[in-house]
Amino acid sequence: MKLPAKSVNKAVEIQDFYEVKVGSLWKGLKQEHVSFWFLCAYLFFEYIRPQSLYPVIDILPWALLSLLFACVTAISDKTATWVKSPGNGLIVAFFIVILLSSAFAFRPSISWEKIDIFVNWVILYFLFIAVVNTEKRFLLFALLFFLLNFKMSQHGFTSFAARGFSYTSWGVTGSPGWFRNAGDFGIQMTIFVPLAIAFILALQIHWGRYKKLLFYLLPITGLVTVLATSSRGAQLGVVATVLWFIMKSKHLVKTVAILFVLGSATYAVLPDEMLAEYQGMGEDSTSEARLSLWGFGMDVVKDKPFLGVGYENWLAYCRFVNPHGVGKKSYCVDTHNTYVEAASELGVTGFLLFVSTILFMFVLNTRTRKNARQSDNRFILYMAHGLDGGLVGSAVASFFFSILFYPMFWVQLAMTVALHQISKKQIKNTEAL
Repeated sequence: MKLPAKSVNKAVEIQDFYEVKVGSLWKGLKQEHVSFWFLCAYLFFEYIRPQSLYPVIDILPWALLSLLFACVTAISDKTATWVKSPGNGLIVAFFIVILLSSAFAFRPSISWEKIDIFVNWVILYFLFIAVVNTEKRFLLFALLFFLLNFKMSQHGFTSFAARGFSYTSWGVTGSPGWFRNAGDFGIQMTIFVPLAIAFILALQIHWGRYKKLLFYLLPITGLVTVLATSSRGAQLGVVATVLWFIMKSKHLVKTVAILFVLGSATYAVLPDEMLAEYQGMGEDSTSEARLSLWGFGMDVVKDKPFLGVGYENWLAYCRFVNPHGVGKKSYCVDTHNTYVEAASELGVTGFLLFVSTILFMFVLNTRTRKNARQSDNRFILYMAHGLDGGLVGSAVASFFFSILFYPMFWVQLAMTVALHQISKKQIKNTEAL
Protein backbone atom coordinates (compact mmCIF):
# COMPACT_ATOMS: atom_id res chain seq x y z
CA MET A 1 0.00 0.00 0.00
CA LYS A 2 1.30 3.43 -0.96
CA LEU A 3 1.92 5.96 1.73
CA PRO A 4 -0.13 9.15 1.46
CA ALA A 5 1.71 11.92 -0.33
CA LYS A 6 3.16 14.62 1.85
CA SER A 7 1.18 17.82 1.89
CA VAL A 8 2.75 20.54 -0.18
CA ASN A 9 3.00 24.05 1.21
CA LYS A 10 1.08 25.54 -1.68
CA ALA A 11 1.69 29.20 -2.44
CA VAL A 12 -1.21 31.54 -1.67
CA GLU A 13 -2.93 32.83 -4.79
CA ILE A 14 -2.90 36.55 -5.51
CA GLN A 15 -6.70 36.45 -5.62
CA ASP A 16 -6.71 35.63 -1.89
CA PHE A 17 -4.48 38.66 -1.31
CA TYR A 18 -6.92 40.83 -3.25
CA GLU A 19 -9.74 39.61 -1.02
CA VAL A 20 -7.64 40.52 2.04
CA LYS A 21 -8.35 37.25 3.81
CA VAL A 22 -6.52 37.35 7.14
CA GLY A 23 -5.72 33.64 7.11
CA SER A 24 -4.39 33.75 3.56
CA LEU A 25 -2.38 36.91 4.25
CA TRP A 26 -0.79 35.32 7.30
CA LYS A 27 -0.02 32.14 5.38
CA GLY A 28 1.44 34.20 2.54
CA LEU A 29 3.51 36.28 4.95
CA LYS A 30 4.97 33.12 6.49
CA GLN A 31 6.04 32.00 3.02
CA GLU A 32 8.02 35.19 2.44
CA HIS A 33 11.74 35.42 3.10
CA VAL A 34 12.93 36.58 6.52
CA SER A 35 14.50 39.68 4.95
CA PHE A 36 11.00 40.92 4.11
CA TRP A 37 9.95 40.34 7.73
CA PHE A 38 12.86 42.40 9.03
CA LEU A 39 12.09 45.17 6.52
CA CYS A 40 8.53 45.33 7.81
CA ALA A 41 9.81 45.32 11.39
CA TYR A 42 12.04 48.28 10.57
CA LEU A 43 9.09 50.32 9.31
CA PHE A 44 7.17 49.47 12.49
CA PHE A 45 9.96 50.56 14.82
CA GLU A 46 10.76 53.67 12.75
CA TYR A 47 7.19 54.91 12.31
CA ILE A 48 5.41 53.89 15.52
CA ARG A 49 8.38 53.96 17.92
CA PRO A 50 6.91 51.58 20.55
CA GLN A 51 10.29 51.75 22.30
CA SER A 52 9.56 55.42 23.01
CA LEU A 53 5.99 54.77 24.10
CA TYR A 54 7.04 51.95 26.43
CA PRO A 55 10.48 52.71 27.96
CA VAL A 56 10.63 49.21 29.47
CA ILE A 57 11.43 47.79 26.01
CA ASP A 58 13.81 50.59 25.09
CA ILE A 59 16.87 48.45 25.79
CA LEU A 60 18.08 47.92 22.22
CA PRO A 61 18.24 50.03 19.02
CA TRP A 62 15.32 48.10 17.52
CA ALA A 63 15.01 50.06 14.27
CA LEU A 64 18.73 49.87 13.53
CA LEU A 65 18.89 46.16 14.32
CA SER A 66 15.87 45.44 12.10
CA LEU A 67 17.48 47.31 9.21
CA LEU A 68 20.83 45.55 9.68
CA PHE A 69 19.23 42.10 9.90
CA ALA A 70 17.17 42.88 6.78
CA CYS A 71 20.37 43.74 4.88
CA VAL A 72 22.23 40.64 6.09
CA THR A 73 19.38 38.20 5.45
CA ALA A 74 18.62 39.73 2.03
CA ILE A 75 21.88 38.17 0.85
CA SER A 76 20.29 34.72 1.17
CA ASP A 77 17.06 35.82 -0.55
CA LYS A 78 17.39 34.32 -4.03
CA THR A 79 14.68 36.61 -5.39
CA ALA A 80 16.40 39.80 -4.21
CA THR A 81 18.47 41.20 -7.09
CA TRP A 82 20.09 44.48 -8.01
CA VAL A 83 17.54 46.83 -9.54
CA LYS A 84 18.52 49.22 -12.31
CA SER A 85 16.66 52.51 -12.12
CA PRO A 86 17.37 56.22 -12.64
CA GLY A 87 16.14 56.60 -9.07
CA ASN A 88 19.36 54.93 -7.94
CA GLY A 89 21.46 57.62 -9.57
CA LEU A 90 19.30 60.40 -8.15
CA ILE A 91 19.48 59.26 -4.53
CA VAL A 92 23.22 58.50 -4.79
CA ALA A 93 23.86 61.92 -6.35
CA PHE A 94 21.81 63.53 -3.59
CA PHE A 95 23.85 61.67 -0.99
CA ILE A 96 27.11 62.81 -2.61
CA VAL A 97 25.90 66.42 -2.44
CA ILE A 98 25.10 65.89 1.25
CA LEU A 99 28.62 64.55 1.85
CA LEU A 100 30.23 67.48 0.01
CA SER A 101 28.06 70.05 1.77
CA SER A 102 28.96 68.40 5.08
CA ALA A 103 32.67 68.59 4.31
CA PHE A 104 32.43 72.31 3.46
CA ALA A 105 29.67 73.14 5.94
CA PHE A 106 29.53 76.16 8.21
CA ARG A 107 30.03 73.70 11.09
CA PRO A 108 30.99 70.29 9.70
CA SER A 109 30.72 68.60 13.10
CA ILE A 110 26.95 69.16 13.10
CA SER A 111 26.63 67.56 9.67
CA TRP A 112 28.72 64.51 10.52
CA GLU A 113 26.81 63.96 13.77
CA LYS A 114 23.57 63.63 11.80
CA ILE A 115 24.83 61.96 8.62
CA ASP A 116 23.42 58.62 9.80
CA ILE A 117 19.88 59.94 9.23
CA PHE A 118 20.25 60.09 5.47
CA VAL A 119 22.45 56.97 5.40
CA ASN A 120 19.38 55.18 6.79
CA TRP A 121 17.21 56.36 3.91
CA VAL A 122 19.81 55.36 1.31
CA ILE A 123 20.09 51.86 2.77
CA LEU A 124 16.31 51.59 3.12
CA TYR A 125 15.80 52.64 -0.50
CA PHE A 126 18.15 50.04 -2.01
CA LEU A 127 16.97 47.33 0.37
CA PHE A 128 13.32 48.06 -0.36
CA ILE A 129 13.56 47.96 -4.15
CA ALA A 130 15.58 44.73 -3.95
CA VAL A 131 13.34 42.89 -1.46
CA VAL A 132 9.86 44.20 -2.30
CA ASN A 133 10.02 42.68 -5.77
CA THR A 134 6.65 40.94 -6.20
CA GLU A 135 3.07 42.08 -6.22
CA LYS A 136 2.34 39.99 -3.13
CA ARG A 137 5.14 41.59 -1.14
CA PHE A 138 4.10 45.05 -2.24
CA LEU A 139 0.51 44.38 -1.20
CA LEU A 140 1.61 43.02 2.18
CA PHE A 141 3.85 46.04 2.73
CA ALA A 142 1.01 48.38 1.73
CA LEU A 143 -1.27 46.73 4.31
CA LEU A 144 1.39 47.19 7.00
CA PHE A 145 1.84 50.81 5.91
CA PHE A 146 -1.93 51.34 6.21
CA LEU A 147 -2.08 49.62 9.59
CA LEU A 148 0.66 51.81 11.06
CA ASN A 149 -0.89 54.98 9.67
CA PHE A 150 -4.37 53.92 10.78
CA LYS A 151 -3.01 53.42 14.28
CA MET A 152 -2.06 57.10 14.24
CA SER A 153 -5.11 58.38 12.32
CA GLN A 154 -7.65 56.73 14.62
CA HIS A 155 -5.83 58.33 17.56
CA GLY A 156 -6.04 61.69 15.82
CA PHE A 157 -9.72 61.14 15.02
CA THR A 158 -10.69 60.12 18.56
CA SER A 159 -8.67 62.97 20.08
CA PHE A 160 -10.45 65.46 17.81
CA ALA A 161 -13.84 63.92 18.63
CA ALA A 162 -13.09 63.94 22.38
CA ARG A 163 -12.69 67.71 22.32
CA GLY A 164 -15.92 68.12 20.35
CA PHE A 165 -14.15 68.71 17.03
CA SER A 166 -13.05 72.08 18.38
CA TYR A 167 -10.00 74.06 17.33
CA THR A 168 -6.69 74.09 19.19
CA SER A 169 -3.54 75.79 17.94
CA TRP A 170 -1.39 72.74 18.75
CA GLY A 171 -3.66 70.29 16.88
CA VAL A 172 -2.96 66.58 17.31
CA THR A 173 0.23 64.60 16.91
CA GLY A 174 1.20 61.12 15.80
CA SER A 175 3.75 58.69 17.16
CA PRO A 176 6.86 60.01 18.89
CA GLY A 177 9.77 60.65 16.56
CA TRP A 178 9.07 61.80 13.03
CA PHE A 179 5.38 62.59 13.64
CA ARG A 180 5.46 64.25 17.05
CA ASN A 181 4.82 67.63 15.38
CA ALA A 182 1.25 68.27 14.21
CA GLY A 183 2.34 69.65 10.84
CA ASP A 184 4.68 66.75 10.06
CA PHE A 185 1.95 64.34 11.14
CA GLY A 186 -0.48 66.09 8.83
CA ILE A 187 1.87 65.65 5.87
CA GLN A 188 2.11 61.92 6.57
CA MET A 189 -1.69 61.78 6.45
CA THR A 190 -1.69 63.54 3.05
CA ILE A 191 0.44 60.63 1.79
CA PHE A 192 -1.61 57.96 3.56
CA VAL A 193 -5.09 59.09 2.47
CA PRO A 194 -4.73 58.99 -1.37
CA LEU A 195 -2.84 55.69 -1.18
CA ALA A 196 -5.60 54.18 0.97
CA ILE A 197 -8.28 55.47 -1.41
CA ALA A 198 -6.41 53.97 -4.36
CA PHE A 199 -6.16 50.63 -2.54
CA ILE A 200 -9.92 50.66 -1.90
CA LEU A 201 -10.79 51.57 -5.49
CA ALA A 202 -8.53 48.80 -6.78
CA LEU A 203 -9.72 45.95 -4.59
CA GLN A 204 -13.18 46.72 -3.21
CA ILE A 205 -14.75 44.64 -6.00
CA HIS A 206 -13.36 41.61 -4.13
CA TRP A 207 -14.76 42.60 -0.71
CA GLY A 208 -18.02 42.20 1.13
CA ARG A 209 -19.96 45.02 2.76
CA TYR A 210 -18.29 44.90 6.18
CA LYS A 211 -14.78 44.70 4.81
CA LYS A 212 -15.50 47.75 2.66
CA LEU A 213 -16.74 49.67 5.70
CA LEU A 214 -13.62 48.71 7.62
CA PHE A 215 -11.29 49.99 4.89
CA TYR A 216 -13.34 53.16 4.41
CA LEU A 217 -12.28 54.09 7.93
CA LEU A 218 -8.69 54.53 6.72
CA PRO A 219 -9.16 57.60 4.50
CA ILE A 220 -11.99 58.97 6.65
CA THR A 221 -9.94 59.00 9.86
CA GLY A 222 -6.95 60.26 7.88
CA LEU A 223 -8.86 63.23 6.45
CA VAL A 224 -10.40 64.14 9.80
CA THR A 225 -6.95 63.91 11.38
CA VAL A 226 -5.60 66.40 8.84
CA LEU A 227 -8.31 68.81 10.03
CA ALA A 228 -7.48 68.00 13.64
CA THR A 229 -3.81 68.92 13.18
CA SER A 230 -4.85 72.56 12.58
CA SER A 231 -2.10 72.60 9.95
CA ARG A 232 -2.96 74.81 7.01
CA GLY A 233 -0.05 73.39 5.04
CA ALA A 234 -1.26 69.80 5.37
CA GLN A 235 -4.84 70.83 4.61
CA LEU A 236 -3.73 72.66 1.46
CA GLY A 237 -1.85 69.50 0.50
CA VAL A 238 -5.09 67.53 0.68
CA VAL A 239 -6.88 70.17 -1.40
CA ALA A 240 -4.10 69.96 -4.02
CA THR A 241 -4.50 66.18 -4.14
CA VAL A 242 -8.25 66.52 -4.63
CA LEU A 243 -7.76 68.99 -7.50
CA TRP A 244 -5.17 66.65 -9.02
CA PHE A 245 -7.60 63.74 -9.05
CA ILE A 246 -10.38 65.93 -10.47
CA MET A 247 -8.11 66.86 -13.38
CA LYS A 248 -7.32 63.18 -14.02
CA SER A 249 -10.83 61.81 -13.56
CA LYS A 250 -12.67 60.35 -16.54
CA HIS A 251 -15.98 60.90 -14.72
CA LEU A 252 -15.55 64.60 -14.11
CA VAL A 253 -19.18 65.51 -13.28
CA LYS A 254 -19.64 62.58 -10.87
CA THR A 255 -16.29 63.25 -9.21
CA VAL A 256 -16.97 66.96 -8.78
CA ALA A 257 -20.43 66.22 -7.34
CA ILE A 258 -19.01 63.77 -4.76
CA LEU A 259 -16.20 66.12 -3.82
CA PHE A 260 -18.63 69.03 -3.53
CA VAL A 261 -20.67 67.08 -0.98
CA LEU A 262 -17.53 66.07 0.92
CA GLY A 263 -16.15 69.60 0.74
CA SER A 264 -19.41 71.08 2.04
CA ALA A 265 -19.45 68.61 4.93
CA THR A 266 -15.82 69.44 5.73
CA TYR A 267 -16.53 73.18 5.65
CA ALA A 268 -19.50 72.68 7.96
CA VAL A 269 -17.40 70.95 10.64
CA LEU A 270 -14.33 73.15 10.24
CA PRO A 271 -13.96 75.23 13.43
CA ASP A 272 -14.47 78.98 13.08
CA GLU A 273 -10.95 79.59 14.42
CA MET A 274 -9.52 77.51 11.57
CA LEU A 275 -11.52 79.47 9.00
CA ALA A 276 -10.24 82.68 10.58
CA GLU A 277 -6.67 81.44 10.12
CA TYR A 278 -7.27 81.01 6.39
CA GLN A 279 -8.79 84.46 6.12
CA GLY A 280 -5.68 85.90 7.75
CA MET A 281 -3.16 83.99 5.62
CA GLY A 282 -0.27 86.17 4.53
CA GLU A 283 -0.95 88.77 7.19
CA ASP A 284 -0.91 86.86 10.48
CA SER A 285 2.22 86.47 12.62
CA THR A 286 2.84 82.89 11.46
CA SER A 287 2.79 83.88 7.80
CA GLU A 288 5.02 86.90 8.44
CA ALA A 289 7.53 84.71 10.29
CA ARG A 290 7.62 82.20 7.44
CA LEU A 291 8.10 84.92 4.83
CA SER A 292 11.00 86.35 6.84
CA LEU A 293 12.61 82.90 7.09
CA TRP A 294 12.17 82.27 3.37
CA GLY A 295 13.68 85.67 2.60
CA PHE A 296 16.71 84.90 4.74
CA GLY A 297 16.94 81.48 3.06
CA MET A 298 17.12 83.13 -0.35
CA ASP A 299 19.89 85.40 0.92
CA VAL A 300 21.79 82.31 2.05
CA VAL A 301 21.45 80.79 -1.42
CA LYS A 302 22.87 83.95 -2.97
CA ASP A 303 25.84 83.88 -0.61
CA LYS A 304 26.49 80.12 -0.88
CA PRO A 305 24.89 78.99 -4.14
CA PHE A 306 26.72 75.73 -4.88
CA LEU A 307 26.61 73.65 -1.65
CA GLY A 308 24.74 75.92 0.78
CA VAL A 309 25.62 76.30 4.45
CA GLY A 310 25.87 72.54 4.90
CA TYR A 311 23.69 69.56 5.68
CA GLU A 312 21.66 70.20 8.89
CA ASN A 313 23.47 73.54 9.41
CA TRP A 314 20.56 75.93 8.91
CA LEU A 315 19.87 76.62 12.59
CA ALA A 316 23.54 77.04 13.52
CA TYR A 317 24.14 79.44 10.63
CA CYS A 318 20.91 81.36 11.27
CA ARG A 319 21.79 81.83 14.95
CA PHE A 320 25.29 83.00 14.04
CA VAL A 321 24.16 85.56 11.46
CA ASN A 322 20.98 86.59 13.27
CA PRO A 323 21.60 86.24 17.04
CA HIS A 324 18.39 88.17 17.71
CA GLY A 325 16.27 86.09 15.35
CA VAL A 326 14.75 86.55 11.90
CA GLY A 327 11.95 89.03 11.30
CA LYS A 328 9.71 89.44 14.34
CA LYS A 329 10.95 86.16 15.82
CA SER A 330 13.40 86.67 18.68
CA TYR A 331 15.05 83.33 17.86
CA CYS A 332 15.86 81.20 14.80
CA VAL A 333 13.63 78.29 13.78
CA ASP A 334 13.50 75.83 10.88
CA THR A 335 13.03 77.15 7.36
CA HIS A 336 9.40 75.96 7.30
CA ASN A 337 9.85 75.23 3.61
CA THR A 338 11.45 72.04 2.28
CA TYR A 339 12.53 73.71 -0.95
CA VAL A 340 14.22 76.57 0.89
CA GLU A 341 15.75 73.96 3.21
CA ALA A 342 17.22 72.08 0.23
CA ALA A 343 18.55 75.24 -1.44
CA SER A 344 19.99 76.85 1.70
CA GLU A 345 21.60 73.71 3.20
CA LEU A 346 22.64 71.92 -0.02
CA GLY A 347 22.78 74.79 -2.48
CA VAL A 348 21.21 75.02 -5.92
CA THR A 349 22.75 71.60 -6.66
CA GLY A 350 20.75 69.90 -3.91
CA PHE A 351 17.60 71.85 -4.76
CA LEU A 352 17.70 70.81 -8.43
CA LEU A 353 18.29 67.17 -7.50
CA PHE A 354 15.36 67.23 -5.08
CA VAL A 355 12.99 68.74 -7.65
CA SER A 356 14.31 66.35 -10.32
CA THR A 357 13.53 63.41 -8.05
CA ILE A 358 9.95 64.60 -7.60
CA LEU A 359 9.48 64.96 -11.36
CA PHE A 360 11.10 61.55 -11.89
CA MET A 361 8.56 59.94 -9.57
CA PHE A 362 5.66 61.42 -11.55
CA VAL A 363 7.16 60.14 -14.80
CA LEU A 364 7.81 56.69 -13.35
CA ASN A 365 4.27 56.38 -12.00
CA THR A 366 2.98 57.24 -15.48
CA ARG A 367 5.09 54.44 -16.96
CA THR A 368 3.91 52.06 -14.24
CA ARG A 369 0.28 52.76 -15.15
CA LYS A 370 1.07 52.12 -18.81
CA ASN A 371 2.56 48.74 -17.89
CA ALA A 372 -0.39 47.94 -15.61
CA ARG A 373 -2.87 48.61 -18.40
CA GLN A 374 -0.90 46.38 -20.73
CA SER A 375 -0.86 43.52 -18.21
CA ASP A 376 -4.43 44.33 -17.08
CA ASN A 377 -3.43 44.74 -13.41
CA ARG A 378 -5.97 46.89 -11.61
CA PHE A 379 -4.08 46.86 -8.29
CA ILE A 380 -0.81 48.22 -9.68
CA LEU A 381 -2.68 50.76 -11.83
CA TYR A 382 -4.49 52.30 -8.88
CA MET A 383 -1.54 52.16 -6.51
CA ALA A 384 0.48 54.21 -9.02
CA HIS A 385 -2.35 56.76 -8.94
CA GLY A 386 -2.25 56.70 -5.13
CA LEU A 387 1.49 57.33 -5.07
CA ASP A 388 0.95 60.29 -7.41
CA GLY A 389 -1.74 61.68 -5.12
CA GLY A 390 0.46 61.40 -2.05
CA LEU A 391 3.33 63.03 -3.91
CA VAL A 392 1.15 65.98 -4.97
CA GLY A 393 -0.11 66.49 -1.42
CA SER A 394 3.29 66.23 0.22
CA ALA A 395 4.96 68.40 -2.45
CA VAL A 396 2.46 71.21 -1.79
CA ALA A 397 2.54 70.80 2.01
CA SER A 398 6.34 70.89 1.84
CA PHE A 399 6.12 74.60 1.05
CA PHE A 400 5.23 75.11 4.71
CA PHE A 401 7.40 72.53 6.53
CA SER A 402 11.02 71.38 6.61
CA ILE A 403 10.84 67.62 5.97
CA LEU A 404 13.65 67.05 3.46
CA PHE A 405 15.43 64.52 5.67
CA TYR A 406 12.29 62.89 7.07
CA PRO A 407 11.39 59.36 5.91
CA MET A 408 8.15 60.24 4.09
CA PHE A 409 9.60 61.38 0.77
CA TRP A 410 12.28 58.69 0.58
CA VAL A 411 9.84 55.87 1.40
CA GLN A 412 7.62 57.22 -1.40
CA LEU A 413 10.58 57.09 -3.78
CA ALA A 414 11.33 53.47 -2.82
CA MET A 415 7.70 52.43 -3.23
CA THR A 416 7.50 54.16 -6.62
CA VAL A 417 10.60 52.45 -8.00
CA ALA A 418 9.62 49.05 -6.56
CA LEU A 419 6.10 49.21 -8.02
CA HIS A 420 7.49 50.12 -11.43
CA GLN A 421 9.91 47.19 -11.37
CA ILE A 422 7.07 44.82 -10.46
CA SER A 423 4.98 46.16 -13.35
CA LYS A 424 7.92 45.60 -15.74
CA LYS A 425 8.26 42.00 -14.57
CA GLN A 426 4.59 41.36 -15.20
CA ILE A 427 4.91 42.73 -18.73
CA LYS A 428 7.78 40.29 -19.40
CA ASN A 429 5.77 37.42 -17.95
CA THR A 430 2.78 38.36 -20.11
CA GLU A 431 4.91 38.49 -23.25
CA ALA A 432 6.47 35.11 -22.40
CA LEU A 433 3.06 33.40 -22.37
